[in-house]
Amino acid sequence: MSTHKHLAALNLLLSTQRTEILEIWTAEILRSWSKRLPNTFNVSEMRAHTAQLLEQVAQIFTDYPAQGLWNFPETHPLALIMSEFSASRAVAGFTPTETAQYVMSLKSVLTLTLIRAEIKSATELEINLSAVEDVIGRLTLITFSAFVATRERIILGQSASLIDLSTPVIRLWDRVLLLPLVGVIDTARARKFTENLLEAITRYEASVTVIDVTGVPVFDTAVARHLMKTVDAAQLLGTRVVMTGLNPEGALTLTKLGITMPNVITRATLRTGVAEALALIGRRIVATPSSQP
Repeated sequence: MSTHKHLAALNLLLSTQRTEILEIWTAEILRSWSKRLPNTFNVSEMRAHTAQLLEQVAQIFTDYPAQGLWNFPETHPLALIMSEFSASRAVAGFTPTETAQYVMSLKSVLTLTLIRAEIKSATELEINLSAVEDVIGRLTLITFSAFVATRERIILGQSASLIDLSTPVIRLWDRVLLLPLVGVIDTARARKFTENLLEAITRYEASVTVIDVTGVPVFDTAVARHLMKTVDAAQLLGTRVVMTGLNPEGALTLTKLGITMPNVITRATLRTGVAEALALIGRRIVATPSSQP
């Protein structure tokens, strides 16, 4: 007897008891996701997706060949449905375990249904259970692959957004820009804030740029090199650079590297640096007369 004939019991169960299997499976999912009700996902949409997925599962067992379906492609309708659903769970903030429970609960439901069917032949029962293990195992891998890929895209997007937010270029006055640096400066951030600064210098025709490093916790060799490349690029575009907030450790680092910055004006605080920048364009901050009562 062929493997396909041995799966007649499983195909019959999925045909005659699909509604019952669907209800049991849905109940298992809702129980495992109970903490996420009702705001995290739409129950009616989940039920519709579950019914669609079970229909594809029934079809794949109907077409199940003797060698099994462990390697059915990711372009298969069943794989595409599962990938789309897994990706949506990643976007919704589900954990990998919660997402995997969706598939694994189907395995437990099908296994229990087969056992209760009282299949007389031990060989036939073993083949049916093996087929369930085979298909659900493949679906589990597809689920994790889609989940991880989606989560990585989300993380990369968030990282890019954080870099943009952490490297603002502020227009202080006509032809005066401020680049406040806060946090650890790595290669990616250095490249981003250099690009943003050069673009702003060109757009606003800036004559002076204030680079404030007060918020940089570690001013090491790598940071110094990144900073000097930014300064050199800014000066090539015709802007004067005023650096503020440089601490003693940073000054020592620059000295050890032999960086003297002869064309860069340094000031201890942002306040004095802004005053210097305004003076360079012929502006100054003055006190206004107090209003009389």
